[in-house]
Amino acid sequence: MESAWKLRHVGIPVRDLDKSLKDYRSLDLASFQPEFLIDSSKFAEYKVYGKTPDPVVKTRAALGKMGPLGIELLQPIEGETVHKELLESTGEGIGHIAYAVDDLEAETAKLVEKGFPVILSIRAQGQTRRSAVYIDTRNKFSNLIIELIQAN
Repeated sequence: MESAWKLRHVGIPVRDLDKSLKDYRSLDLASFQPEFLIDSSKFAEYKVYGKTPDPVVKTRAALGKMGPLGIELLQPIEGETVHKELLESTGEGIGHIAYAVDDLEAETAKLVEKGFPVILSIRAQGQTRRSAVYIDTRNKFSNLIIELIQAN
């Protein structure tokens, strides 16, 4: 791992976001920001395995903190998404580890060169470069995916 990578959060696909939030809160394990919706149609580019999803992907999500660790709970609600794939193949649990990087394209290229494909690519409206990618490292790293996020 590059020393310039900064840990942002672990992503956890869940079947029921409301129940998961209730469970975390009932034990005072974490605090969460307001829920938000990830809607692939709202991005300039949103590609899953290199293709624009049809129908669109919609995922309910909430970011929080568990002590010093950032967590992101993700409930797929529509379309074919990496989070839905993880729920179907391995169930709930940590699905990705997200890092902020100074140069997303350069870090992505290094991992692709080492044989790790991009499985999700996101470019926000008004941006010319990608803002986040999911890199498929499951065959090498205990079924985990790495998310790289362009640092501001």
